[in-house]
Amino acid sequence: MTDRRRSENYKQVSGYIPLELALEFKSICARLGISQGDAVEEMIQDWIDKTTGSGGKNQPKQTPETIADLVRLNAIKLKSCGIKNLQALADGEVLPTPGDFAIITSVLGIPEQERIKIWQGTYKPSVYPDARGVKVYRVSEGVKTDECQYSENP
Repeated sequence: MTDRRRSENYKQVSGYIPLELALEFKSICARLGISQGDAVEEMIQDWIDKTTGSGGKNQPKQTPETIADLVRLNAIKLKSCGIKNLQALADGEVLPTPGDFAIITSVLGIPEQERIKIWQGTYKPSVYPDARGVKVYRVSEGVKTDECQYSENP
């Protein structure tokens, strides 16, 4: 995860809002497991889009490469879809089940080709694309009980 305080790609923005609004905002972010920075970023982008009528044209579209990126970029939209551990998913600490991934991509209206690309970005394809299987060495008291085999030819 990016350390936004030290990153050259992030800048702190601050302002004063009514106490009740601030407390409600912090409470909702905590309850949903969403960082305040992510929520503020999304709200500012929505405000800019609405104010300028740009529809996000002023900012290059961020294309998620992994499921964690996808969840992080859309945390607010995903808060009500019933997926548990959104923050852990956004941080890349856990991976969703295939069912949760289907829900996430369905809620966000992600096309099938992009779904495949994000899935493969998260679950990297094998270094050996022809590999039909891998057996792992298990060493018990110095004796190998299985061999590690890569099938070079299908």
